[in-house]
Amino acid sequence: MNFVKVLSIIVFLAFCFEADASHPVLNRPTLKVLDIGNSFTNDATDLLPLIVEASGSDVSNICLYKAIRSSGRLKNWYDVWCDKDTAYRYRIEKVFGGLNANVSTGKGAKGDGSLFRKLLTDEKWDIIIIQPYYQHWDDTTKVGGHLNEMLSLLKEHQPNAVIGFYLIHTPWDHHTKNKEGSSYERWKLACSFMKRVQEDYGIDFIIPYGTAIENLRSSSLNNEYDLTRDGLHLAYGLGRYTAACCYYETLIAPRSGISVLGNGARYDASQAESSIYPSISVTDENALIAQKAAVLATEHMFECIDPVSMASVDSLQKSTKSVSPYSYNLVGQAQHKDERNLRGIYITNGRKVLYGKTTIK
Repeated sequence: MNFVKVLSIIVFLAFCFEADASHPVLNRPTLKVLDIGNSFTNDATDLLPLIVEASGSDVSNICLYKAIRSSGRLKNWYDVWCDKDTAYRYRIEKVFGGLNANVSTGKGAKGDGSLFRKLLTDEKWDIIIIQPYYQHWDDTTKVGGHLNEMLSLLKEHQPNAVIGFYLIHTPWDHHTKNKEGSSYERWKLACSFMKRVQEDYGIDFIIPYGTAIENLRSSSLNNEYDLTRDGLHLAYGLGRYTAACCYYETLIAPRSGISVLGNGARYDASQAESSIYPSISVTDENALIAQKAAVLATEHMFECIDPVSMASVDSLQKSTKSVSPYSYNLVGQAQHKDERNLRGIYITNGRKVLYGKTTIK
């Protein structure tokens, strides 16, 4: 890694890490983590072992398992527990780690939640991660009811576990399930929802990989499909890589002291399964930008920040703290179609700030 790139990382870290914001649960001597979700969980975790291995982090005292159910919402998982989900099978698998949890991996049959019940009764988890269904972010009654059921279940059987949440990515602008017609506007709803979850339920362990993706979408690396492979799920390669970087930075980096910045993991898109929209290889040219998008998300989860423009951040960043959302003047050419993608400069107090960002209030 050349001197300029190293200096860029150092300056970037100075911007991000003004204080240690890691969760106290990450300081436990051993850490057993369970992620209960769906295909979005796969998006966030499938490249995680590759990144962990490349980091050199010691994961001998940690393990991550995931329970996956296609289109699995909070209600679906509650139904699995009650043997009422007859629509889909589910599966339980280990993602990485030196520890082995006292659980059975494999597939659970339709209408049979016994494997899932054992997952929550036969092992003591330190962190259990769940996620809402993205279509319900603007309907707190629906999400709240199902969230209440799931939280009650988890607290009954895992009273010492910290409950975590995803701030997940949003669909492509033109996807039929994107009611706003804008991934950015949908992401703002996700941020508002997450703030309500924090306030109403006290959930404070959050993996904001959706913000990492939105950060990358705000950069010149975005493509016409918003880094998705089918309009809904993340593109094989760069999309999934960015999500996994954010997962790593939230869960592993605070324990190991090794940031994802500078991680050497790469991905050849020719390895990927076929998809409707193109896969995107992770290369030396785009990996660091994806890593920056992830780190920015962990430190500023409710802000959309172009990671490309963060390469030369200096003390001028402090002068933007009081800038109102979208109060910028564009200089140069816009890279994409809406305000989240306008890469120019702020004009504030007569000073030029050489990067742009938008903040959700």
